Amino acid sequence: MILAAGEGTRMRSSVPKVLHELCGVPLILRVLNTVRELKPVSIGVIVGHGGKEVIDRLKGSAADVDFLWQKAQKGSGHAVKTAAPWLKKSLKISPNVMVLCADTPLVRSKTLKSLFDTHCIGKNGATILTADFSNPFGYGRIKRDSGRRVEGIVEEKDAGPEERNIKEVNSGIYFFDTGKLLDAIPLIRNDNAKKEYYLTDVVGLFYGRNVPVETLRMSEEDALVDNMGVNSRVDLALAESILQKEITERWMREGVTILNPASVYIGENVAIGRDAVILPGTMLLGQTAIGERSVIGPNSYVEDSKIGENALVRASYVFGSVVGNYVLIGPFSHLRKGNVVRDGAKIGNFCEIKNSAIGKKTKVPHLSYVGDSALGENVNVGAGTITCNYDGKLKHKTVVGSGVFIGSNVNLVAPVKIGAGAVLGAGSTITNDVPPGALALERSGQVVKKGWAKNRAVKAEIKNEKPARRVCGG
Repeated sequence: MILAAGEGTRMRSSVPKVLHELCGVPLILRVLNTVRELKPVSIGVIVGHGGKEVIDRLKGSAADVDFLWQKAQKGSGHAVKTAAPWLKKSLKISPNVMVLCADTPLVRSKTLKSLFDTHCIGKNGATILTADFSNPFGYGRIKRDSGRRVEGIVEEKDAGPEERNIKEVNSGIYFFDTGKLLDAIPLIRNDNAKKEYYLTDVVGLFYGRNVPVETLRMSEEDALVDNMGVNSRVDLALAESILQKEITERWMREGVTILNPASVYIGENVAIGRDAVILPGTMLLGQTAIGERSVIGPNSYVEDSKIGENALVRASYVFGSVVGNYVLIGPFSHLRKGNVVRDGAKIGNFCEIKNSAIGKKTKVPHLSYVGDSALGENVNVGAGTITCNYDGKLKHKTVVGSGVFIGSNVNLVAPVKIGAGAVLGAGSTITNDVPPGALALERSGQVVKKGWAKNRAVKAEIKNEKPARRVCGG
């Protein structure tokens, strides 16, 4: 059972807290995916605030989930009470239930498995994941009797001075004997500082009935990961830093050089080849793969793209593109979706490429736009070249054969085809197909007027001359 009904007021957001993303994945989906590693027979998610948004967001990834509504948020105990019908149904196929919160996205399946093993071996009514914190402020404290049996859990706001000195804290992750939990839930009261029904009160009820309760203690170091609750954007940033540190360290152990890892952001689904170099300020996201010995950065952004081996992407943006081996990109270029850049090609500074195929060893060195185009091999694209692919209603294709030389500041008005080996003169606007090997020029004749600049300056001086002041009298 995953508790996901809270508003998350400290996030100060119109988006439900559990839908905020950590490395591109909603918090609740991270918890769901971790829970699935234990192969539970059923999963219930309790929703409330923003519940419809949560359900809609999880469509397609929650076929195995039962959504349970808590329409009024009156605490964790009340949440479990509203799920009593689901618990009774689940009891027919499994005697135990795990309860955890959707805002603990870094909890690890190995920790949950250890907790489950402890629960089963001890045949406990409840088993609680706990940790000893040097600074336990804000956490529920684990109270024990003189025999070290768990007597109850006291929340921070309800704790007295002695109880606040207790170092062992509650993580909010439990295994329960489902039948015993169902018996105890109706007995929970809300006579506490928050006037809420606490699930933790079940532990005190079990103690009074001699139902065995046990804990599994984590180290403080492990608890800072498994028990990392995300309640604010500060917490979210901290969780990101923890996850990013794990990701970058893993790739460095795999033979990737990452300069200043704290400045680099790498998605969990990214793959990086050995001896690749990731430079500061770089982001690699989505289904991205970086080939061996390629250098990405500094200050590059690559998303859902494949970069080949020995490639260089400097200070550029690459989206949804396939880039070959020994390709040079940037600095300051933008590859939009749908590009295929073949081996040895070059996309220089301040270029934009969109939905185009760039042939082997073709060069688009600088200040050009290539859209909806197919360029052959060994094409040279001069500075300022533009493919005019949009007529205001439809996009049209430009096809350039291999070995074409395109002079600077050429406009290719699509649809148009340029034959292999053709030469396009600088400054031309090409509106018709050009046959292979031809020279195409489109320029008006140059006009030279000698002395024009000097005459212009003289006329301007006369025009701006002030009239002489008139003198009256005499």
